[in-house]
Amino acid sequence: MTILSYEILLTLIVFILYYLYYRKFKFFEIVEKLEQHNIRNKLPRGKCPPSYPNGWYRLCRSGELKSGEVKEIKLCGRHIAYYRGTDKTVYAVAAYCPHMGANLGIGGQVKFRSCIECPFHGWAFDGKSGLCVNSDKLDPKIVSTYCYPDIERVTKNQKGEYLQKISDGEVKIKTYLVKELKGIVYIWLHSNESKPWYDLVTEQSEHLTLRAESVNYVNCHIQEIPENGADMKHFDYIHYSAMDIIPAWLLQLRWEMRTKNAKDTDFLEKMTHPVEKCRTYQKTLFDQYLVNKELIPYLNVLLLDGYVILFNKYKFHAVWATGFQMGPATVALYVKSAIFEVLFKQAIQPVEKFTQKVYHTVFTNNYLPYWLSAYLLHAELRQVIFDVKLWNAKIFSETLRYNMKTYADQALLNWRQWYSQFYEGSAEFEKSLDQLEW
Repeated sequence: MTILSYEILLTLIVFILYYLYYRKFKFFEIVEKLEQHNIRNKLPRGKCPPSYPNGWYRLCRSGELKSGEVKEIKLCGRHIAYYRGTDKTVYAVAAYCPHMGANLGIGGQVKFRSCIECPFHGWAFDGKSGLCVNSDKLDPKIVSTYCYPDIERVTKNQKGEYLQKISDGEVKIKTYLVKELKGIVYIWLHSNESKPWYDLVTEQSEHLTLRAESVNYVNCHIQEIPENGADMKHFDYIHYSAMDIIPAWLLQLRWEMRTKNAKDTDFLEKMTHPVEKCRTYQKTLFDQYLVNKELIPYLNVLLLDGYVILFNKYKFHAVWATGFQMGPATVALYVKSAIFEVLFKQAIQPVEKFTQKVYHTVFTNNYLPYWLSAYLLHAELRQVIFDVKLWNAKIFSETLRYNMKTYADQALLNWRQWYSQFYEGSAEFEKSLDQLEW
């Protein structure tokens, strides 16, 4: 009986330990808190492009928004309320109620399956059409619209009225196009309200499982972060170390990189991997991304080979990676080795001018132990932190000096030419924000 009791006790202890391990590492998250007295974003940055380029942006992770849940966010100069209706669909609308200006995302409730109800006076707005509605039949509310003739001076009009009637009829709020792909919710933001130029790719990654995520605040112009993917030479100076506790003479990382715009006529010739097993894997990825013809002008691709160097002498090919930058703020980086595959999704959220929220979401093979997924996130985050230290303190280079005899500087120039297409109308949009907010 005593032996049996010990067996039961030991089984129970093992079960509890595994449960705690599972709770901690099944989905491992590292979140940097924004400093309350953050002054890094006030540093001089030089002359910069506009702060909010056009494109698809991450709104949230699917699991962060439950059915009937309402949230709000400041993103690309816009205040947005977003929610998951009881119809399971995610909606996003302009945050402020046109009735009395309350923020729908703070205290708002889901109503009539697809609507959001204002917490102040109960006005409900349909997430599909933006219409203010009366019931679940989505019949529009008819209202009268008034405004101040001159709100800054608060003067009367010719009739002696401080508030004058403009119209009677329906009232709408702005709605945003939202898509939910592979566990991430994206929102389309364009300065001129243009429809999407391209769609994001739905990755064929059913064999990979969502495992981890990191969140970092970075103080720099948004372009500095994705430009890192086209900067070949910085890998030799920033990303050579594996871990601080391992001396460089014992173990180093070395990276070889190529990058190209997918619309270049020599794209396949220059970007096809010379090693057959890498080339086979690469083809499965190219077949997913390059079939989207509308995306190709807005797609930049990088290839990255990672080598481990022991004792400054022995070089081993450890991993190879293929990255797809879609638009101004979304990257899918596939990392393959002999024993595992990882998908890192990078997403940038411009909180305000020179303040970016950067996400790295990790998907791995489901047979990998949970602690290894957490370690892979730490390894990725370590490399990111090397960059963050530089981004936080650098200016944006307006006038550029390139050594055009090197492929590395040619790639940087071509990348900036490519990225500039996302700023259409952004300067005018940003000026209008300044007028409203200041």
